[in-house]
Amino acid sequence: MQAMPEAVRDRSSMYTVIRTRVFDDWLSTTLGRGHGVAQVVLLGAGFDSRAFRLAWPPGVRLWELDQASLLAAKAAILAGVAAVPGCERRSLPVDFDHADWPEALTSAGLRSEVPTAWLAEGLFPYLAPEAALGVLDAMRDLSPPGSHLAMDVVDEVSVTTRNQYLAGLRQLSPSLKGASFQSGTDDPRRLLADHGWATSKIMHPGDAAAHFGRFTTFPGMPGLPLPRLSFVLARRA
Repeated sequence: MQAMPEAVRDRSSMYTVIRTRVFDDWLSTTLGRGHGVAQVVLLGAGFDSRAFRLAWPPGVRLWELDQASLLAAKAAILAGVAAVPGCERRSLPVDFDHADWPEALTSAGLRSEVPTAWLAEGLFPYLAPEAALGVLDAMRDLSPPGSHLAMDVVDEVSVTTRNQYLAGLRQLSPSLKGASFQSGTDDPRRLLADHGWATSKIMHPGDAAAHFGRFTTFPGMPGLPLPRLSFVLARRA
């Protein structure tokens, strides 16, 4: 992000702030409505700290799924600050490009007959299309009625424009490591319906429910149209 023009950098960083708050609110509401949701799975959890900073109802079990090397780095940091989770937390190294991760998750204790809240934050745009669809199907197969899903997606044009933009930045700064987008959709409602999920709400950064007095729509940069960013909330159809 250091290599980005200031307007793009500020907008990108603030998008992440807004996204975190939207999904915090969704998760707290989902677990607090008496839906019987006692399992939470964070897909591509990264350095997510929700297990430590949110107020969790009694009995909630949470799984953090990501690459083994990232989870190891996270564990080292958490050990250094003596962090204590507010729920039962389990880390599980997985590779979403491989179809065996659902079996690993059930072996780690997830019960497919119990409603689950799935959060895929900052994940789907970076998955290959086949892997992204496979993740949607796997969540469906592991989710009884009463389960919920939240995710963020980008539109199809953004996949191309972002990658072209990153390619230009890398010419200026070969050390730039920004990840390319691989998957986008212009119709998230239809995409989820095709894979067993009924969309309950779609929000965009800057909407009344996704603003918080923090989000500003910055002007587009030449050759870089503003992406269509969506927060999608769904339930098991």
